[in-house]
Amino acid sequence: MTKSAFISKDNGKTGIMSFNLLAGSMEHSYSGSIPKNARDDLKSCPGSCDCDCPGCYAKAMTRYTACFEHYAENTLLAINDPEGLLDDIEKQLYGGMTSPRVFRIHDSGDFISLPYFAAWVALIKRHPETMFGAYTKRADIVEAYGLDNLPENLSLQCSPWEGFCEPIGDLPQFCYDDGSNPELSKLHHCPAVDENGKRTGIQCKDCLHCYHAKRGERWAVYAH
Repeated sequence: MTKSAFISKDNGKTGIMSFNLLAGSMEHSYSGSIPKNARDDLKSCPGSCDCDCPGCYAKAMTRYTACFEHYAENTLLAINDPEGLLDDIEKQLYGGMTSPRVFRIHDSGDFISLPYFAAWVALIKRHPETMFGAYTKRADIVEAYGLDNLPENLSLQCSPWEGFCEPIGDLPQFCYDDGSNPELSKLHHCPAVDENGKRTGIQCKDCLHCYHAKRGERWAVYAH
C-alpha cells in the first residue's frame, strides 16, 4: 500500500476520531490528484443510497477539496487493498503510547464490500479496549458476514435516512426525523440537535448513547 490511511483526528460535531470514505459521486469542482472521471467509481454506498438526498451532510463536507481528496484516497485503498488499509489504520491507532477509547467508522461513507467489513471486524476483535461505532445501510454486507458474529465492542446501527434503508435484523436503528413521520417524535432523540435543527453544543463524546445502543432499540435525530 503506497499511501497511508487518513484518519480524522477531531470532528467539531462529534469530538471523536474517525475514518471516512466518499459517500457518493460528487458534483463539484475538484483539482486534486484523483481524476474527475474516477469519481463515480469511488462512491461507497452503492445499492443503498444514491446520495442525492438533500440532508446528506457527508456530501456537503466533501465540497471542500481537502476532504474530498482524503476521502477519495481512503476509498481507493478500501477498494483495492482492504486488509492493507486496516493494517495501516491499526498501526496509526495502536502504535503509540495510548489507544483510543472510542472510534467512529464513517462520519462519511459506508462499508464498501464484504472483505472491507470483515477487515474492520477483525481489527475490532483484536482491540476490546476501544468501543467502535458505525451507522450503515448495507444490509447485504452485514447479513452476509452474520449478525451473530459481530463483536461486543462494535456498536453497529441501521441508519434509515430520508426513506432509504430497511431494518437490518435486530440492529439498533438511528432514524432521521424530518417531522414527516409522527411515530418518530415519540422516540428518544440525539441531544446534540434540538427540535428546530439547531446544535445544542453537546458532542457525541459527551453522550456516547450510540456506542451503547441495544439490539432492537430505535431512536432518532432531528433534521439538521
